[in-house]
Amino acid sequence: MTAERPILIRNARLLTMVDGQDETAGDVLIADGVIQAVGGRIDHPEAEVIDAAAGILMPGFVDTHRHVWQTQLRSVAADWSLFDYFVRMRMIYSAFYSPDDVWLGNHIGALEALHAGVTTMVDHCHILNSPDHADAALKGLIDAGGRGIFCYGLFGNPRGHDPLVAEIAPDWLAADIRRLRADTGFSGQDRILFGMAPAEAEATPLPHLLGELNLARELGAHSISLHVAMGGYDQGHRVVQQLADAGALGPDLLFVHGAALTAAEQAAIAEAGAGLSVTPETEMQMGMGHPLAFTAQAAGIRTGLGIDIVSNYAGDMFRQMRLMLQAERARRNAALEARGGAPRQITPTAREVLRMATLGGAEALHLEDRIGSIAPGKRADLILVRTDTINMCPTIDAVAAIVLNAAPSDVDMVMVDGRIIKCCGALAGVDWPGLATRLEASAMRITAAAARVDRAPIEAMGAGLFANLT
Repeated sequence: MTAERPILIRNARLLTMVDGQDETAGDVLIADGVIQAVGGRIDHPEAEVIDAAAGILMPGFVDTHRHVWQTQLRSVAADWSLFDYFVRMRMIYSAFYSPDDVWLGNHIGALEALHAGVTTMVDHCHILNSPDHADAALKGLIDAGGRGIFCYGLFGNPRGHDPLVAEIAPDWLAADIRRLRADTGFSGQDRILFGMAPAEAEATPLPHLLGELNLARELGAHSISLHVAMGGYDQGHRVVQQLADAGALGPDLLFVHGAALTAAEQAAIAEAGAGLSVTPETEMQMGMGHPLAFTAQAAGIRTGLGIDIVSNYAGDMFRQMRLMLQAERARRNAALEARGGAPRQITPTAREVLRMATLGGAEALHLEDRIGSIAPGKRADLILVRTDTINMCPTIDAVAAIVLNAAPSDVDMVMVDGRIIKCCGALAGVDWPGLATRLEASAMRITAAAARVDRAPIEAMGAGLFANLT
């Protein structure tokens, strides 16, 4: 099907994610990429009709933080700490990516997201070893067809390992981001927005960080993505407090992780209208502290969820919702148990975490006027999740089933801007066998090159940055 004619989705179980609306049944009319009507029975004589009787229609998921380039390194980080990740991913593997490797990682990573119902994704892209790498990364996202924000990363990956040649934020990146911003990649389409990812805020002197923020704002970055307050790794840097004291907070900032944020920092983020992306699986594995999502939300922060690194975790939002929900329930239950009590009622609810993965993510990105819920006037970024599969049947409670039972294989249809990207469970127009062959060859070449690097001097350098390792 194409988006040239109106599309009428009929007989769906609707999770609109509009606040105050429960599950309902009905139709959705789409024209010119926009939701025109939502209701019980809609007729349009010229529309292509999609029968959704065996599915749940809901807004696409919003992933507020992912390093998409790592797709071909799937599973390498299974037992890594953040220190291991810095040494091996950021300082070794990254140096061996060619522009073609970057296109493959970003393109297939974006397709993986779409396959799983993630229709909007923030790519915090720190694999930009040359202008050609930057062009390839952006093109990989655009070619996939999803919505997102391409955050140009100013972190300098190593240029060599014998000896180690690296600097955190080389000057050429600041020049190249101007080139890319002016390039035609961001014109003629509004699905992939321009953003920036400063060199690691926790390791950057404040004057340099402020300079990078000024550059991002000069160039009109929609979002500025910053890793901050990573639990025990924070070492009291208090980046958010420093930015607040400097008057540099604003709604364009998207803080990532944040488990060590103080109450004062949380209040400052909320007041500034900035967003927070919480990546539950990374934070729980790598020692970054308990995921802050529900605490931050209670503090008034625009909070979404992120998947982070597909070099370790699956690229779908179903797992992150479950982990976040049950981790927070466990934390609250443990607090009751420590006082000799037990829960009369379980909180938070499945609906709360589903909102965080859809409309909440849109709010964190200041895109809630376009995406995140099913309502007239919003872009038609929708997914249809089957309810007749072996793990979804019977679906008594649609919200609970999406959060606790569903998997990417249950996502039957994915639509972005009214254009169908996945239909009948398969990505449209994708030569997966051909892409898979290229991806495997890329992975083998990169991992073989990385295996020849002596990690000892890099670990010694990293130990200076991670001073409190035990």
